[in-house]
Amino acid sequence: MNYNNNNCTISNLGEILGNSIYNAISTILIIGGFIVLFSVLISILQNSHMIDLICLSLTPLSKIFKFNPSLLKAFISGIIELTNGIQIASSIHDKIISNQIILCAFLLGFGGISILLQVFSIVSKSDLSIKPYILGKFLQGIFAGIYTYIALHYIPFLNLDLIPVFSGENITVNLSTPKLSPVFYIVLLFFVSTFIFLLSYKKNKRTYFRF
Repeated sequence: MNYNNNNCTISNLGEILGNSIYNAISTILIIGGFIVLFSVLISILQNSHMIDLICLSLTPLSKIFKFNPSLLKAFISGIIELTNGIQIASSIHDKIISNQIILCAFLLGFGGISILLQVFSIVSKSDLSIKPYILGKFLQGIFAGIYTYIALHYIPFLNLDLIPVFSGENITVNLSTPKLSPVFYIVLLFFVSTFIFLLSYKKNKRTYFRF
């Protein structure tokens, strides 16, 4: 049989399989390298107390929106590298566990800068634009946070928040609709404005440009 690069034949089957394995191993090494690199970066930021400094500057937000300030460290770490942020969020001991679940849902949807750069390292070899992917991942994180919030606050058996059982006051069951926190309205407003902004583009206008 004649050697043909475009067709899989008996003569070039070994070469095709070898190239596939080589490309797969190279991709795995790239992904692992990004994870190690950003894990080291987070470790440096933590040891230099840079993350603590950023969290300290954002502490007033935790008082305004009434959530555990420790979630700020998990949020910042998760934005940089997903697995470290999820690990920090899961290690926080808080009775209101729904905030941790919502944060993890957002981080899992967004993916973090590390994953975005992993995708960009592969997409850069083609003529595809990374901007729609970044916007889509950010909206996915917003959607995941909103849906998780709604599920935890409107489906009772999904809410795992700890409620004190033994107290000096009589416990009454409140069957009224729970009040939505200001965070929900801010996120919802951002989503609606982003959706309207995307619809405002003309179909024949090129919206995205390659980096």
